[in-house]
Amino acid sequence: MAALVVVLAACGGPKPVVPAPKSQVAKTDDIKITGDASTPVNKIAIQAIANLQKYWAEEYPKLYGGDYKPVSGGFFAVVPSSAKLPPCVSDAAEIVQNAFYCPNKDVVAWDSEGLLPELQSKFGDFVIPIVLAHEWGHAIQARSNFTARTVTSELQADCFAGGWAKHAKDSGEYKVNAADMDNALAGILELRDTPGKEKTDQTAHGSGFDRVSAFQDGYDNGPTACKEYRDDNPVVVELPFQNAEDEAAGGDMPYDAMVNDVPYDIEDYWAHVYPELTNGEAWVPVKGLEPFDPSNPPMCGSTPAKDYALFYCVPDDYIGWDNVDAMPTVYRQGGDFAVATLLATQFGLAAMTRAGDNSDDKTQSLRGDCFAGAYTASVLLQNRKETSSFGISPGDLDEAIIALLVFRGDGDVERQGAGFERIRHYRNGVLNGAEACLKD
Repeated sequence: MAALVVVLAACGGPKPVVPAPKSQVAKTDDIKITGDASTPVNKIAIQAIANLQKYWAEEYPKLYGGDYKPVSGGFFAVVPSSAKLPPCVSDAAEIVQNAFYCPNKDVVAWDSEGLLPELQSKFGDFVIPIVLAHEWGHAIQARSNFTARTVTSELQADCFAGGWAKHAKDSGEYKVNAADMDNALAGILELRDTPGKEKTDQTAHGSGFDRVSAFQDGYDNGPTACKEYRDDNPVVVELPFQNAEDEAAGGDMPYDAMVNDVPYDIEDYWAHVYPELTNGEAWVPVKGLEPFDPSNPPMCGSTPAKDYALFYCVPDDYIGWDNVDAMPTVYRQGGDFAVATLLATQFGLAAMTRAGDNSDDKTQSLRGDCFAGAYTASVLLQNRKETSSFGISPGDLDEAIIALLVFRGDGDVERQGAGFERIRHYRNGVLNGAEACLKD
């Protein structure tokens, strides 16, 4: 039985990243910044710069040959309200809520007044090195003469940041746990493009799904995978709005339409896919859908489904969800496809029950996330046109990522997996289809 309790990723405030033993981190003696080196965020930034310079001195020759040339134009911790501007900037507005690498001057600059303190407050200390690791990705592009669309350059920088994050964790430079990685992904989502921006836009950085995917690609496969990035490889899924009505609604269907219509579309998906996974065995529809008031939860077998906000009831073969508090909150905070994704995970559990899957709870939960990704791919590809009229709107895949990362209960990590894991499995389903989920 799967359950979900709605909480925010930053509930209770992120915990500081524990410093690694001094012998494992790069020395900061030679790192001088323009700005106040004594502020908490700038102290973190200085250590991150030292670590990044050391990391790329080791990795750059392996990837590109030749020696790595350290960033030499300076590091600028900018207070936009002070009117003291870094190189490459002519107006304070250009640095507000921003960090950048400027190839013309070989400098890295960041808003130390707004951007970094706000990100740290929301997502913890480790998000600051991640932001700077992304900027170092651009420095590597300048040194390797990489040319591509803006969005491809941004995604490669995210990928390089992911590769560095894995190194930072494994080497002991930072004592990073699952919650820190989840917060890092949440920080990346915070910096995603506004839904509706097209991949050819000169200011495009990538959707949340694109950026998280690139980061995880680097984390899982290392910087060698990032080096291979080219335009349209990886595929960018930033989508334009379908029409003016879709844009006016922000790409969201009304809540009632989602919970009433989407389960039947997911049933249609499984009617098509289940026989392909089971040597022709027909899909048996789930017996019931039970939206409920948590003050009067339904029975599952002989036990009230108390304290569960979303679940698949194995004994009675139905899917239930809190239709008063939890799911409406998911809709308001995450969007319509956050709701669709969470419902799809439960249909995935129903499919595994029908197939006789006896895996442990965590494995089944992660496979359910993967199947939700495979369902998303079907909607994206519109490969059931004769029986389904649903389509993906801009931001829908980001909403799915948010749902898996953010909306869960305090005790769910051990049973469901950390958000980083859940997103990895969801992406596997999106990119490789339902059959890949059986191997997860």
